[in-house]
Amino acid sequence: MRVTWGRRVVVGMALTAALVAGCSSTSDTAETSSAQSQDINAQNVESLRDGGELRIPVDALPTNYNPLQVNGARVVTWQLAEAILPSAFRDGADGKHVLAKDFFSKIELTSESPQVVTYTIADGAAWSNGRALDWEDLRSQVDALSGENPAFEGYSSVGYSAVESVTRGDSDQQAVVTFAEPFAEWQGLFNLIVPREVTGSPDTFNTGWLNAPTITSGPFVVDRVDTVGKSVVVKRNPDWWATTPPLEQITFRALDPAARADALANGEIDLYPIGGDIDLFTRAKTIDGVEIRQASERRAGQLTFNGAEGAILADEQVRVAIAQAIDPAAITSVLLGEIVPGAEPVGNHILPPTDTGYVDNSGTLPFDVAAAEQALDAAGWVREGDRRVKDGTPLTLRLLAQNTPVGNTVSGVVRDQLAAVGVTTQVVSVSPDQFYDANLLPGNFDIAAFEWTKSASPFAHDRPVFQKVEGGDFGSNYGRIYIPEIDALYDQGLVELDADKRNEIANQIDVLAWKHAHHLPTYAESGAYAVRADLANYGARGLGAYGFEKAGWQQ
Repeated sequence: MRVTWGRRVVVGMALTAALVAGCSSTSDTAETSSAQSQDINAQNVESLRDGGELRIPVDALPTNYNPLQVNGARVVTWQLAEAILPSAFRDGADGKHVLAKDFFSKIELTSESPQVVTYTIADGAAWSNGRALDWEDLRSQVDALSGENPAFEGYSSVGYSAVESVTRGDSDQQAVVTFAEPFAEWQGLFNLIVPREVTGSPDTFNTGWLNAPTITSGPFVVDRVDTVGKSVVVKRNPDWWATTPPLEQITFRALDPAARADALANGEIDLYPIGGDIDLFTRAKTIDGVEIRQASERRAGQLTFNGAEGAILADEQVRVAIAQAIDPAAITSVLLGEIVPGAEPVGNHILPPTDTGYVDNSGTLPFDVAAAEQALDAAGWVREGDRRVKDGTPLTLRLLAQNTPVGNTVSGVVRDQLAAVGVTTQVVSVSPDQFYDANLLPGNFDIAAFEWTKSASPFAHDRPVFQKVEGGDFGSNYGRIYIPEIDALYDQGLVELDADKRNEIANQIDVLAWKHAHHLPTYAESGAYAVRADLANYGARGLGAYGFEKAGWQQ
């Protein structure tokens, strides 16, 4: 029996949804989203041109193409995976789960006590090696991610560790998943599925897809990975059993943000994310045939504090003072003021502003320079001119940021705000492909500025952000700050079936995160993109899936 919640995770996972009340079927889940929730130039697929290429810039190529492996769980890997791998559910435009009918004809909660979910695989669903998707793919994935065998370096065992068993149903195309205890966010399981040829052993799981995916299943298949040109090309899957996608191929190309406006103007790419880059925003308005599309996303900036043993900010009094010396509203205004007028900072660590349970709890630890100064004095860091010193040592913090316009803007504002309270900041600006593995994961920082992708399932998604460090396993708690009370609340939230009560628990967690300055939320990502005007069903996806199977070019 698996009853211990797993600990290993990395940021990028987007588990979403809540438990369906009663033994109801999700097979007829409807897309209830409104047109306002996305800005993608929605068109009927039948009206689009047959063929063509979509060229998408990304920050860097994956270091591991297995999206379920700890080093593979990156935004770019998950973006690529949506085109080439199955999923039980996709995110609808309103952020709610929609059954992925190309892969599953029905997914039902067939019992609540014990909790049992029955997955029925769609007719014709197959892997690129010709083998049909079957129940053993799901069983093997649970075995790999359950946490029972630490040799599997999985991104997360949350939810998978709660599974009692996976058995064969009425056929090989039906899996019966029985839980050892309630798991409220069960629809987030199997958000992506890799074949049992990969999950069958630790070696293939951890390193089998280091260079490229080998066995896939989706509307597209991998055509080539160009490590020199830093691109991945996928093409139509000739054996795809569902509706043929309009696009002939998609190219994901690693491209520095500073080069993207020129590349779009020169016809080398077809869109780029604007984020908080005012230069990219301004340039987009001058490029012929390009429009700006915008929709709110579950992505937000934040500052992670390093509270590991021996770090300056392991002292909570100092960490809280540093957090109070930083003004998220000022960061938001400087970064997004011209792109999203009136933009407000994010006031919750757990629930994004798009969530119905969102409450701004930032008043628990408000921006307060006077309070920050007093706390630093009390902690022994006293003013000597323009800087603070303790036992002859100046208070100097390393601020890790990506060498991008957004990263440079945020780090500059934070540096100036900390200077106002006598704290010296050394900005360590690195390229995006050196940010995570070389600096963030090993803890080479005092403060790290980057963005989180949030989720409608805050307990399954965010627990590893607060998890206890066990040896070298810190999940996505990059600052190594552990708050036992938060851990206990996650235990409650993961088994609480009432959505309103889960929101209450989430906000209790958030208040504690503010109180202990676990990390500091800052701005909500703009969700703005510069896009070729004749590109349909793609652009500012908001809360929804990327939708590669419907993207295409107008006639």
